[in-house]
Amino acid sequence: MSDKDTFYQKARKHYEAKKFEDAIYWYTRVLTVDGNDADIYSERAVAYFHHQKLRESLDDMNRAQALEPENAYRYASRAYIRDAMGDLEGAIADYQIAIKIDPEDAVAHNNLGMLEEKRGHHQQAKVMFDFADKLAKDFPQGEEPERPKNIQKDIDKNAREKSLIAEAGNVFRSKTAFREFLTFIRNGFK
Repeated sequence: MSDKDTFYQKARKHYEAKKFEDAIYWYTRVLTVDGNDADIYSERAVAYFHHQKLRESLDDMNRAQALEPENAYRYASRAYIRDAMGDLEGAIADYQIAIKIDPEDAVAHNNLGMLEEKRGHHQQAKVMFDFADKLAKDFPQGEEPERPKNIQKDIDKNAREKSLIAEAGNVFRSKTAFREFLTFIRNGFK
């Protein structure tokens, strides 16, 4: 067995035992033998993540993504890390790239829906959840669910609707704003 295989087996053993610091050590040893293995960077990123070292986790996932820029899983994994770090917009952008590369990834669609919901875009989240549910089911050969259309249009519509509702709520919470509203109506919307 090569050094790389030996180090990798030790890393996996420690990872499975939830000894993340030891797993990180052995993944690092693997990378000293082969510093261009995207899978090892990815696995070490997950170990860092579980060890609560999010910056290091993101750095490793960036390396894995750079080594395999057409691998949708790298973007989806990085999105998960970014979300945990509070980078909602970065996470959404990565899930969108993952879906562009692999439009059949139900998990990426579902996770993007969760982030859209977190952002307050409930209608768009529902579209993503419904599509993820359709993808997760077994379809007969050649049958495929209808893809979500006009995603940005739906997001923009949600933002406009949300701002209108918020503004209407403000009118009724403030005596001054309510009086101005009544004056506006009495004057024929002028």
